[in-house]
Amino acid sequence: MLSKIIDIVKECGNIVKNARIHEIKLKNEDRRNLVTEYDVRVQETLRQKLKDVLPEASFFGEEGSCQYKKGGYCFVCDPIDGTTNFVKGYNFSAISVALLQDGFPILGVIYNPFSNELFAAEKGKGATLNGLPIHTTQENLADSLVIFGTGVFDLKDLDEVFKYAQKCFDVSIDIRRSGSSAMDLCYVASGRAGYFCEFRLMPWDYSAGVLIVQEAGGLVKSHNFEDISDFFSPRSIFAIGNSKILKEIPKL
Repeated sequence: MLSKIIDIVKECGNIVKNARIHEIKLKNEDRRNLVTEYDVRVQETLRQKLKDVLPEASFFGEEGSCQYKKGGYCFVCDPIDGTTNFVKGYNFSAISVALLQDGFPILGVIYNPFSNELFAAEKGKGATLNGLPIHTTQENLADSLVIFGTGVFDLKDLDEVFKYAQKCFDVSIDIRRSGSSAMDLCYVASGRAGYFCEFRLMPWDYSAGVLIVQEAGGLVKSHNFEDISDFFSPRSIFAIGNSKILKEIPKL
């Protein structure tokens, strides 16, 4: 099943890579929350083709209403994570697909078609980048990069976000802000960064990436650094490369 999902995601990646954007809309009249015809097109392609792979699965995606069920199998998908990057030609966007079973991810695939990097994981079987095993860093936080998200769709905590980013900068080698939380999680999984934090993400932003980080040997926490018990709700996400970094990261 994983190989079939990978084929579908790569097919959608070709759509994204070869896109010629003609229309950009604003969600909820928010100038920072963009959507293109390709977000909708890729999601519909995913919905149709994933249904063929697992007909009994429901579908939960970012674009438009979906009749999903928390029980049984459910695909949770972000057709283009990092739409603003996509619109601006920044080339750091990803297609993210997670398969949940009874509310918890068992398969995850994240693909950046611009760099041709495909991250994948299956519960209990490890994580890979383009088919090769990956692992989180074993370095301390002082020798690691920290990636943070600003949560631009929910600005009420923005001051706290930047104060926390300052704290992370003070104890790490440097900080980054990429615009794609799915890819950020993969960067922690592959050891490129030691810590990723964002105060509010939606299920399609984090479901696949959480599994990839965990299968690569990392830790993922939510509010107050507690374990994630619900993959259908918005939440803060803290992805941590190893237990040493968990002890070193700044307090909220």
